[in-house]
Amino acid sequence: MKRLICCLQSCFAIELSDILYFLTTVPVSNIQIVLVTPVWNDSRRLELFGPKLAQALSSSGLSVRWIVADDGSSALEQGKVTALVECLQVVYPNVEAMLFEERSRKGGAIYQAWDACPQADLLAFVDADGAIDAQSLLRLIERACERFPAAGVIGIRHDAVDTPADRPWSRALSFRIFTALVRGIVGIDFEDTQCGAKVIPAAAYRAVSSQLLERGFVFDVELLQALVAHGCEIEQMAIPWREMPGGKVKPLRDAWGMIGGLLRIRKRMKRAGVGGNIPD
Repeated sequence: MKRLICCLQSCFAIELSDILYFLTTVPVSNIQIVLVTPVWNDSRRLELFGPKLAQALSSSGLSVRWIVADDGSSALEQGKVTALVECLQVVYPNVEAMLFEERSRKGGAIYQAWDACPQADLLAFVDADGAIDAQSLLRLIERACERFPAAGVIGIRHDAVDTPADRPWSRALSFRIFTALVRGIVGIDFEDTQCGAKVIPAAAYRAVSSQLLERGFVFDVELLQALVAHGCEIEQMAIPWREMPGGKVKPLRDAWGMIGGLLRIRKRMKRAGVGGNIPD
């Protein structure tokens, strides 16, 4: 290997960093990606977003296994999801439905689907509501492929000209308050832990999966904290986002439950001795 590098450098005046990148970069077509879209009594919104994502995936050139993970919806809803997925397969054959009998919340549905894919290289999820458009999701996945296997890439809602974040002022305020609570209670510094699109190295997830106990609205926080503690780099990528009707999160109703989740994560961090970044 040393002789090869020296030969390449002397013959072609190539920088060492460029040689190492060439030798270690995995071709995008060889990276096995699992994308999960969790749904719970949400077929109506999936009917709108699903065809757009299927069309985008079909022309992407990426090796993506797309799983629509139903989190214990009613029998009627699961029937609709099954029929919808069959229609999507006409456009993108590599999509399937996983129907779970019991509800385990959003994080639980995602983790169950990820755990069913031991051969995956990258694990991703995107919400079914269409708040993140299909092309923005593909850019996120493509960036994760570029960073593979060194880092994961998560979408963030950063309101700017190129990446507008369209949401009511009340939701923007609750978002800022929650972000501050995450930093203060858990000690991880992300601009947005709750955006509904993330792509992470499968090996890093498998290394920390036994530590992940949260399944509800703060599962993202626990996942990111565990990955950071494990040494996995997480890149933040601003993407366009718009508020969609029919969302499950109600800030006033769910605030105390989410704060309780952050406190549980903090307690487990302290118990495991990984709470060095959080105030006492």
